[in-house]
This record gives sequence, structure tokens and C-alpha cells, in this order.
Amino acid sequence: MQSIQPALLFRYFVVAGLINTAVFAVLLLSRRRQAAPSMLLLALMVLVSFQALLNAFDHRDFFLTFPHLSRVSWLNLTLVGPLVYLFTRKMTGGGPRFRWADALHILPFLTASIILAPWFLQTAEAKRRLLQDFDGLSRLDFGWINQANLCLITMYLLASVVRLKQWERSLPASPHTVQTLRMQWMRRFLGALLLILGISALGFFGRKWNIPGITHFYHYNYAAIVLLVYWLAARCQTVPELFTEEEQKEEKKYRKSGLAAPAALYGKLCHLMKEQRPYLDPELTHASLADMLGIQKHNLSQVINEQSGGTYFEFVNSYRVEEVKRMLADPGKQHLSILGIAMECGFQSKATFNAAFRKITGTTPSAWQQSLRLEV
Repeated sequence: MQSIQPALLFRYFVVAGLINTAVFAVLLLSRRRQAAPSMLLLALMVLVSFQALLNAFDHRDFFLTFPHLSRVSWLNLTLVGPLVYLFTRKMTGGGPRFRWADALHILPFLTASIILAPWFLQTAEAKRRLLQDFDGLSRLDFGWINQANLCLITMYLLASVVRLKQWERSLPASPHTVQTLRMQWMRRFLGALLLILGISALGFFGRKWNIPGITHFYHYNYAAIVLLVYWLAARCQTVPELFTEEEQKEEKKYRKSGLAAPAALYGKLCHLMKEQRPYLDPELTHASLADMLGIQKHNLSQVINEQSGGTYFEFVNSYRVEEVKRMLADPGKQHLSILGIAMECGFQSKATFNAAFRKITGTTPSAWQQSLRLEV
């Protein structure tokens, strides 16, 4: 049986990544309300998936069949940096909606469109005649335009890192759980992009200067991009809190709500949490908990914020963490893994659980379990 060639396997991998992005897009767009971070991340995933697809099929026959796709990748690269930077800004306190000032970041794309217009405006037949010398035209991929694109992406990524650092310094000493999750996730996200950028630079100049040993990095770069797309889609589904708008707007609203006896309602809420333990349900929502208490969602936000000093997520997760601690101390539960216990206690993902546990206890779940064993 003939083995599958690496190039063909890479194409299957890239196409699967594009399908993964399409499925994620359908799931994301099915939600009722769309915030800017979600839309920017989706746009970035579609863009880099399409860019990887063009790279996977970067050969003469493909572009002779689809001549109008030639040099589209040059244009795509002008959008990568701006999308990453805008996404970073929206995730770090830049507001959940788009602003007119955000449109300024489309200027690199418009500039590149003007520069490349003479090529794009040619007919398909004219492009096919030029594409007959595919190797000659391919050398232009490493010309000044894509060198400028590499510099542009580098500057935007560095600006994104600076923005993240500024946001981290502005956070309170004990940030909300959602803020902690975002901070950790954004560090990994930008770190992965900087690593991919480094591989891209090696591959780019390796191909440009024909340096032995690193010429193949040009394709490894796109394999890393597809892996990043898989990771992004997985995180967005398993940790939806990352893209949940924080309750700052609701806090401003309920200051004028006139809700009577919030302290009594808070006592009723705590009794409900203790007796019925709704937090064990991983599908528990803000609205469903408000229904159990017989009040409106924004009133529940007021009660929790004023009486506990935290958000809805922090309040519910505090009960889940206490339940985890109780089960970890139970000799009859020693056969269960820490993650298994966390899932039984209502957590939906390992990242959410670890962040909530560390914030409340000041240590990791495994360290806390180890301390229990030392006490025995």
C-alpha cells in the first residue's frame, strides 16, 4: 500500500482546520449577542485558515486553475497584525463594541490594495500567461512587500504585548476570576503568535536567501497556525467566560434600581445555594439562578455585587470550590481525580477550575490536596 506523501497529508490537515473554523463560526454566530472580541477572533481564525490553505496549495497547477487567488496571500497579511491588536484591546478593557477609531487599522490593507491593484485588475488569461513562469513569480513572494508585511505584523504584535502589560498593571491586586482567566489566556495567545512569528521569519529569510536547514520552516509556520486555530476553537467552547462581557454596565444600572432589602435577598440566596446546591449544575446560568430566587437578573447582580463584593461567576465558583475542598477531604472520594471532582462540583473546564481555586485558596488544587495528606 502506497504511503501518503507529506505534502498531501499537510493539505488534509489544513483543510480539516478550515472546516473546524467553519464549524466554530456557525456555533459562534448562532449566539444572540455578538461582542467585538468574538467577531475579531472569528475574523482572525478565518483569515489565517485561508492563508494556510493558500500555502498548502502553493503550486503551479492550483494557481493556473484559480489565477485570481494569486497574491491574495500578500493582501491577507496586512490584516493579521491589526486584527490581533484590536482583539487584544477589546479583551483588555477596550470595550465590547467597535468604534470609529478602530477603522484606522484598515489603512495597511487599503494601501496594499492600491499597490497590488495592477495585478488584481488583470484578466484571468493575462494572469495565467504570467503564471507560466511560476518559479520566477514565486521569488517575488519574498520581495519588499512581504518584508514590509513581516515588519507590520511584528510591530502590531509588540504593541499587543505592551497593551496587555498595561492592562495587567491596571488590574486590582485581586482581579476578578474572569479577568484572571483573560490575562492568562492572552499571555498564552500572544506567546504562541510570537513563536509562530519567529518560525515565519526563519522560514521567510531561509527561503529568500536559500539557507540550508531552515528553508522548510516556511511550511512549518502554517502547520503551527492551523494548530493555533484548533486551540482557539477549543478554548472558546470550553471556557466561554473568556468572551463574556463583564458586569460593569449592569452595576451602573442597578445603582438606581431601588431594590428593597438586598441584604435579606442575599441571605435567601445563600440559603438557596446551601440547601439546593444549584451550583453543582454546570449549565447553571445567571438568569436561571435569578428565576430560582424569584427576582430579575440585574437585581441578582446587585445583590451579589453589593453583599459579596464579587461578580456572579465569583459567587457561584466560590461554592463550587468549597464543594471541591469538601470532596478532596472525604476519604470515600480518594479514588476520584481532582479534575473529576471539579467536574462533579459544576466546573466546566480545567482552566476555569484552577483559576477559581487559586484565587479563593491562594494555592493550587494539587498543593491543597497534598497539604491534607501531610496533616493526617
